[in-house]
Amino acid sequence: MMRCFLAVIPPADVIAGIERFLEPRRTASQRSPWRWTRPGSYHVTLAFMADYPDQRTEELIQGLDAWAQRRAPLTMTVAGAGAFRSPERAKVLYLGVPGEAAARLGEWSQQLRALVTHHGGSPDGAGFTPHLTVARAGRAQQAGRLVQALDTYVSAAFTVSEVALVESHLGERRHEVLYCASLSGV
Repeated sequence: MMRCFLAVIPPADVIAGIERFLEPRRTASQRSPWRWTRPGSYHVTLAFMADYPDQRTEELIQGLDAWAQRRAPLTMTVAGAGAFRSPERAKVLYLGVPGEAAARLGEWSQQLRALVTHHGGSPDGAGFTPHLTVARAGRAQQAGRLVQALDTYVSAAFTVSEVALVESHLGERRHEVLYCASLSGV
């Protein structure tokens, strides 16, 4: 079994812009309870599986390719911020996805969760909020001011031209891209 997810991974220039924006906030909160996400791990999860059967990975990739061939690339930005559970009791800080792109990613998430289920997985069924996680805390924290500071971020627009299958190595705190399906439909 493997821990994996389907995701949109921003291009390198957008990741670099996020890093430039976060650096002073990360430095200012060095003694805080926040563990900041490594740039190589930035992504917008569309479907998450805590335990996916390894032996069905090729089948999932084929299904993902068929899905992607019927989807057109999407233009989006990363902008605004929020916190899961809430800014008053935050365990996760994130940058958001605004506008039409958020609605489209919501549709994709629903479709991809169904695809994963069809190919033997049990995706997380929680509600979908398109986001890019930037920090986590072990316990709920008051994060209102930090969320306000993060909320000023707006990335350059970029084109989402692929969806990645990514394996999560939890103990090593790293992600490995296993496959990228190119969006080529209309």
